[in-house]
Amino acid sequence: MSAAPNATAPIPWKHLRNVLVWFAPLWVGSAILFGVGGLGVAVLSKDTWSARQPLVLRDEVNGAVDRLGRFSNTSELKAAQETILEMAQNPEVVRASLRQMGPASGDHDPAFPSAQLVDATATDCVNIMAPQGSEFGTSEMVYLQVKAETPERASQFCGVLLDNLTAHLREVRRIRADSVIVELTHARDLARQKLDSALARMKEVEIQVGTDLGELRNLNDAISGDGTNRRTMQETYRELQTAELETKRLESLYEVLMAGSQDARHLLISGDELLSSQPSLQRLKDGMIDAQIESSRLTSIYTENHPRRRAALTTEREIGERMVIEARAALSAMEPTLKLNRERVERLREQHESLMSKLNKLAGVRTSYAKLDAEVRALTDQLAQAEGALSEAQASRSAALSTNLLSELGPPQVGEKPEGLSGSMTAIGSTIAGLVFGLGTVFLIAPGPTGPTYGRRLNDYLSGRRSTDPGNTPVAGRPAGPPAGPPSGGERRRR
Repeated sequence: MSAAPNATAPIPWKHLRNVLVWFAPLWVGSAILFGVGGLGVAVLSKDTWSARQPLVLRDEVNGAVDRLGRFSNTSELKAAQETILEMAQNPEVVRASLRQMGPASGDHDPAFPSAQLVDATATDCVNIMAPQGSEFGTSEMVYLQVKAETPERASQFCGVLLDNLTAHLREVRRIRADSVIVELTHARDLARQKLDSALARMKEVEIQVGTDLGELRNLNDAISGDGTNRRTMQETYRELQTAELETKRLESLYEVLMAGSQDARHLLISGDELLSSQPSLQRLKDGMIDAQIESSRLTSIYTENHPRRRAALTTEREIGERMVIEARAALSAMEPTLKLNRERVERLREQHESLMSKLNKLAGVRTSYAKLDAEVRALTDQLAQAEGALSEAQASRSAALSTNLLSELGPPQVGEKPEGLSGSMTAIGSTIAGLVFGLGTVFLIAPGPTGPTYGRRLNDYLSGRRSTDPGNTPVAGRPAGPPAGPPSGGERRRR
């Protein structure tokens, strides 16, 4: 009994050769068909040339002079580069560049470029790339890459697109600056309006204060010393105290002189301080005291009728009379002085009360004035900041109309070869693809090396079984064959 055939036996090379020969029209025709198609594509397609323009992007200098146009962080740089990419692929920029270049044929076409051409060019032919395949945000240098039909047109397209891109960037910066200027102008006007209102209210308070404005400001200033009114009030108070003391002294002296004008003995008991301003009375007082001492001494020695004692008494009486006369004269001379001192005290008291009233009035408006002053200072600072920001925005707008944030680093760089595969490589690749497709189809539909062949030809596989195959109905005049089923190994050998 023969062994069962091995299911994993290798395919015989003879069978492979027979299959390739049998199905040669299929795989050869597939290779030829694909090759012709690839050749047609290569003939009908146009070469695409690429041009790159190296650029350096910087930040705006306004408000960041210390960084000299450098971005503060990578996020801002990445956002700026992505903005450049979006603007480079903007349909308006691409349309303006294509319209400026004109059609590739050189004909005048008023409808050029079409919307489809603009969209296709912006999507497939315009790009902003980071150097050496890196990501945006790692370097300030970028490349503007464009594609066109010829090297000359690619170089021209790169330059024209860069000009329109920079012009569009300037326009965007101008629009942004105009918007910021409008907003800052509104903020400045509002700050100025509030400042004018606060100044008007402050002016009303200052008008009410009048000549004491300096004193009010001194009271409002925390680091300032005493004001003029306060210093004047203190000096007036000291003068008032001095005048009151002097007046009291004069009044005491006047009372003494008034009593002395009636009886000279009242002058004898007064102190020397009161009579220091009356030298004649002081001398008479001393003489009166000496005469009384002498009279007392003589009284103890002589009788009343003694001439010396009588002379001493006469001297004492004459000095007393003289003192009375001098006291009356001193009273007449002292009345104007006492009157002036009293008037001076009244005047100083009135001045002191007036200054005190002014200070009390100033103290009443000090709180509101301090609040107004703080508001005016804050609004002044706010107005200064708004005007500074507005000046920077106006400078940014002026710079946007005259400067570019993109700087060129040399002329456009055009590749030495067109982009993509050449025509020959396209045809060869298509032919190889057709060959692979044909061979795959052949090995998909071709029969395997094992199984009942019954010595059949290639067309037998396509037309089905013959009438002489085992298991088929016998034909007239021919014996019926064995039942259907695969023949044994010995039978295959006999056949």
